[in-house]
Amino acid sequence: MPHNDFDEFARGFRERTAARLLEFEKAMAKAQDELEKSAQRAAQAQTHAETQRRNPASRSGAHSQSQGQGRGRPRGQVQSVLRRG
Repeated sequence: MPHNDFDEFARGFRERTAARLLEFEKAMAKAQDELEKSAQRAAQAQTHAETQRRNPASRSGAHSQSQGQGRGRPRGQVQSVLRRG
């Protein structure tokens, strides 16, 4: 009878260990996927930043658009200050 108890314990231990290992492998796979996605996003961001630095035309185009937004405002005091100078 003690032999049966040990066999049952060993079988249960193997089953629990296998289940835990499976959960661990799933968690590792999920973490690996997240890490790969994060690395891919970082690489894309770095590539985009390098492209912006290398291509001043795209940067100046965006800059000129932001300058053009203020043209509809009245010049009032600012223009008079510039005339005084």
